[in-house]
Amino acid sequence: MNLEEFNIIVFITGIIIGCVATLALKSFIAKNNRKQTDSSSNIITMKTLQQELDSKQVIIDNFFTDSNQHLSTVEKRLAELRNCLAENAKQLSNVTVESSTTAEQNLSSEFSDSVEPPRDYALKHGKEPGMLSENFGLENRDLDLEPKRTM
Repeated sequence: MNLEEFNIIVFITGIIIGCVATLALKSFIAKNNRKQTDSSSNIITMKTLQQELDSKQVIIDNFFTDSNQHLSTVEKRLAELRNCLAENAKQLSNVTVESSTTAEQNLSSEFSDSVEPPRDYALKHGKEPGMLSENFGLENRDLDLEPKRTM
């Protein structure tokens, strides 16, 4: 064999071994990167989920606060409109329209005057207690809770 042929064979063999080693190294590095990426992506995912949850909670809190403020404003405006309507109705005719505050006070006084205890309309014989009685359905029974076991 010639020295030149031997050099060519060694050169080609080196190229082949280098390619195989490079492919094996790339494969090994890719596997390690995937493992690290999976574990770090789970951490990142948990962090991003927590941040997203926090941001959504802030949005919801702001929504309820704003809604409460808007409802309060609407209630005040409605009371103002009722008072304005009552005043204008007095000017136009002899009909009196109550303003919202007096109407609410009248309703609360009507409810407090009309409160009565419930009545017992259940059918009963003689001096049986009614269904609304505190003792209804409570009987003194001297029965054993355990069944009797005999052989």
